[in-house]
Amino acid sequence: MKLHTYLFAIIFLSLSSCTKNSTFSNPEVVVSKEGILRIECEKCDVNYHINNKDFNVSVVNGSNDIPFYYTSDFNLKTEVVSKEEQNIRVLVIDSFGRIVSNELSARVKGEVSKMEYAIKTR
Repeated sequence: MKLHTYLFAIIFLSLSSCTKNSTFSNPEVVVSKEGILRIECEKCDVNYHINNKDFNVSVVNGSNDIPFYYTSDFNLKTEVVSKEEQNIRVLVIDSFGRIVSNELSARVKGEVSKMEYAIKTR
């Protein structure tokens, strides 16, 4: 009986001493989500547009995983410029691990491919 009372007292004290974490109760704190834009090519340039910001990445000999961050639904706009005749894969994965697009296509030197992907937060 003493053991049950002792355990009950410990549980009661540990639960009553819990405090609220102010980080999660602050409505101004925004948790961003991370998606992946993977480009597989030998030589290509990638331009992409997220939330009114433009970015540029060059890929040489293989692939490049480009993380992108977002807090709400948006359209990821990409432009891939092939620097030689090759097959190029564009793989887009959202923050939940869902594949938004997995496109493999043959491109000639100098070809520009523009694509747009709808990224959802749910």
